[in-house]
Amino acid sequence: MQDSFSLDEDDLSLINVMQIAPRATWTEVGKVLGLHSATVARRWERMTEQGVVWVTAYPNLALWTEQCCLAFIEVDCQPTARKQVVDVLAGVPQIASVSQVASGRDLFLVALFTDLQALSRFVLDYVSQLPGVRGTRTRTATRFYSEGNKWRLQALSPDQRAHLARHNPQTSAGSRSSHEGFRDLLLPLSSDGRRTAAELAALTSTSVSTTRRRLERMVRESLVSFRCEVSDIISGWPVHAYFWARVPAHELDRIAQTLLTLPEIRMCAAITGTDNLLVIVWLRSLGDSQRLETRLAERFPTLTLTERAIVLRMSKRMGWLLDGHGRSTSPVPVNPWADMMDSANAARRSLDPSHGDVDRQLGGLPPGTTTAQRMRPARAPRDA
Repeated sequence: MQDSFSLDEDDLSLINVMQIAPRATWTEVGKVLGLHSATVARRWERMTEQGVVWVTAYPNLALWTEQCCLAFIEVDCQPTARKQVVDVLAGVPQIASVSQVASGRDLFLVALFTDLQALSRFVLDYVSQLPGVRGTRTRTATRFYSEGNKWRLQALSPDQRAHLARHNPQTSAGSRSSHEGFRDLLLPLSSDGRRTAAELAALTSTSVSTTRRRLERMVRESLVSFRCEVSDIISGWPVHAYFWARVPAHELDRIAQTLLTLPEIRMCAAITGTDNLLVIVWLRSLGDSQRLETRLAERFPTLTLTERAIVLRMSKRMGWLLDGHGRSTSPVPVNPWADMMDSANAARRSLDPSHGDVDRQLGGLPPGTTTAQRMRPARAPRDA
């Protein structure tokens, strides 16, 4: 992976298009940007090879919060064990994101579970028992107002954005139980959200027509979220922070919805605990943190910020491992349905090689499979 590279305005515009329409064909993308389809495909391939952009997929977080269990877990570590603990937790498929943060906790995890019992087993019987872990605190989401796939670079003109809007599929609320084939399709899409129906069919041993029908239904019923992720070093918003707040219960929905109009807001969720609102923000500088707090105090007098924490390093973001510059290195697909005991045993083995063998590794992979080997996506340019 290259350590230096430069992006021009066409590259940034291409990224913005992919944020709005992650699965648009190169022909459609080229029409928006006024470039040949082969040119935009070549540009995208270069950027993905550099790890500065990538497209992933995962369960719709708002729907998952309503129907299953989404948790925010804080972990305190012994200083000398932090890296080991991070490496272990980043390999667990139920954990979507891992941040190393300052102020009040060492690690901050975003994790998806099928139910509260699965979360309880994970925190009490697994994370708390890991060598080097000194303590945990867990909050569950009660409502998801916005997630990172709504964040934009704002590199397109209004006309270009309007043109893309015509390609957005019509969606409806999904059912409580995911339909046939949802899990099988989600995992390969996590490692490359632009996989074609033909590629997905080959990976799942299903016909192309059946795969296309299932994929269209997943999108139509909002079961899956596609996201074009951007490396910190090119986003223009390199400082990430968590804000915890208390809001009167009767004003929570109104204030949360209004917060979403602010460009700094990356994610917003109602949570359990003493604080009832969690906000993830992206900032252009450390000084912007104080300026944002001042704006929030002026605009929302009933909102009380109780705590804030700056992210020192994002080690995993929505199923992708990152390097120290926030560039993608390899996928660990988000899989809330992975066998909990297999996940625990595999992770413990990475800390203690003497730990007994398991029948399957994380997410159902064969014993001995490394993180870097997990469903590494093909890089060849193509229409999705």
